[in-house]
Amino acid sequence: MARPPETPAPESAQLVAVYKAVLQKVLDKRPSGTRQRIAAVLGKNRSFVSQITNPAYSTPIPAAHIEPILEVCHFSPREREAFLEAY
Repeated sequence: MARPPETPAPESAQLVAVYKAVLQKVLDKRPSGTRQRIAAVLGKNRSFVSQITNPAYSTPIPAAHIEPILEVCHFSPREREAFLEAY
């Protein structure tokens, strides 16, 4: 008996883009300077923050950086849930 074709799993880059899109929407609603504050809290360059917040880049956000990002961005409970579900 033939098996039904399996649905391919989304590539990791696609999965990363999903949670980064959620983050980018949150950042777009925050005041200017939020990315700079994230960089300061993480001890990284602003360019690093740009890479980890842009869905076009497949660079994943390290797990250790998630909580500080959530704190700096002041995610609403709904935004936090959407981001963490995607992550």
